Amino acid sequence: TGTAPPPVTSIPTTSPTHPEWAGAGCPDDWVSGGDYEPGELAAVDGVTYRCSTAQAVNLWCGNSLYKPGDSLYWESAWTLLGSCDGTIAPTASPSWGIGAWDGAGCPEEYDGNQEYEAGDRIAVNGVALQCKAWPNSAFCGRTGYEPLGPNSNSAWTILGTCTGTIAPTSSPSFDALEDQNGCPEAFSDSAEYEAADRVSVDIDGTKSLVYQCKAFPDSGYCNSYEPGHWSKLGWTLTGFCEGTIAPTGSPSFDPLNDQDGCPEAFDEDAEYEGGDKVSVDLDGTTSLVWQCSSDVHQARYCNQQVPGNEFKLGWNLLGHCEGTIAPTASPDFVALTEVGNGCPDVYDPTTDYESGDLVSVALSDDASGNRGVVYQCKSWPEGAYCNAGVNFAPGTDNSAMGWSLKGSCDGTIAPTAAPIAFSGPCEWLNGTTVTIAAWSKADLASYKSGTRVRKGGDVYKCKGYPFYLWCRSAAYEPAGSGPWGDAWTAAGACAAV
Repeated sequence: TGTAPPPVTSIPTTSPTHPEWAGAGCPDDWVSGGDYEPGELAAVDGVTYRCSTAQAVNLWCGNSLYKPGDSLYWESAWTLLGSCDGTIAPTASPSWGIGAWDGAGCPEEYDGNQEYEAGDRIAVNGVALQCKAWPNSAFCGRTGYEPLGPNSNSAWTILGTCTGTIAPTSSPSFDALEDQNGCPEAFSDSAEYEAADRVSVDIDGTKSLVYQCKAFPDSGYCNSYEPGHWSKLGWTLTGFCEGTIAPTGSPSFDPLNDQDGCPEAFDEDAEYEGGDKVSVDLDGTTSLVWQCSSDVHQARYCNQQVPGNEFKLGWNLLGHCEGTIAPTASPDFVALTEVGNGCPDVYDPTTDYESGDLVSVALSDDASGNRGVVYQCKSWPEGAYCNAGVNFAPGTDNSAMGWSLKGSCDGTIAPTAAPIAFSGPCEWLNGTTVTIAAWSKADLASYKSGTRVRKGGDVYKCKGYPFYLWCRSAAYEPAGSGPWGDAWTAAGACAAV
């Protein structure tokens, strides 16, 4: 019988060797499930690896399927740096190559679980940083944008090095603030605030700061941000206060704003237009005088809001009054030049007036009815107000918007002979006889590019596209008070054959 061959033993293999890493010692061992930052180092069996710096790849560095050097996919997350021995000696305090921050100590340490806003200051390893302004401030609390990390510059501004802690601030000094002589109502999150509203914010139970809501459009932030917010949106610090605002005495009226008698009292059931004046009683003796705005957009609020409403819509404060408005005396004609030989037609709000039209306004105390004041309708665009209604009539407060004062008149203008009707064909353009119809509202729909019409003996031609569309609007009547030149072109004159 033969003898059994000796057992075959495998030759033990040695661990693979790697070039020595340039670092002084081994970093901490890799930990399964650990959170690794981009570029962070870890060691496995005396070999140093670096976590990927590619965006979001570091999230795999702690996964067991990506264990450095010992998994199928490790090279997707880690880079082999080389072998190492011993441990990394503790480093000295880092030198940042930046100056010292001028703050008195370090702000609070950065907390990855805290929400940060623009302007917030934190400290990391003796370096003070500040969260950048919006929109960068949105990254200050996000993973991957940690202070002094790879993406720190996108969210944080380095202020400088710091030591110690910031001493707690003492109670605020009010010496530099103006005393507001009593505190307005305290700010409330549930209240609605408008421009110029004042509120107080308690500081120490005795004194408060006073803030005023800014003017429009900044006033829109007064209901979104509390007074003293770091953004400084909405509110302006005006001073400090103690106690409450003392009740005000009776208002003192400037004699320059005396309206010489009160107009009719405001009536919620009445219909008001631009320029109308009303009075609102204060104490049974004195009243305030308000005027409905002449602005067409504001005037519509005069029938929706009372004078002095909190929204300041529709009405303008003119001054104060006592008693009733005294009847006006007859005007002095010494300073007015007599216009023409007699008075033109009396102004009629139902008449359509054009630029240059003359009207007269009779005197209410003239028994003869022959004396008056003469006004002339202004040219476009002011002339549009000549047909804007009684609130813009000659002699009213808004008269100057459409009418020019020309002088005085006495008697009536002698009637002129009846004009000769001008119709039928007329000679126009190189002697060619062409029938040109008079401009008419009834024919508006038929007007198109090249259409010719006449006004008296003047010929007008409708412009080309797109302007001819306005030829079909009465507001663009040739030679009228509107912007007729946008639609029509003067095209000479014609005479009856």
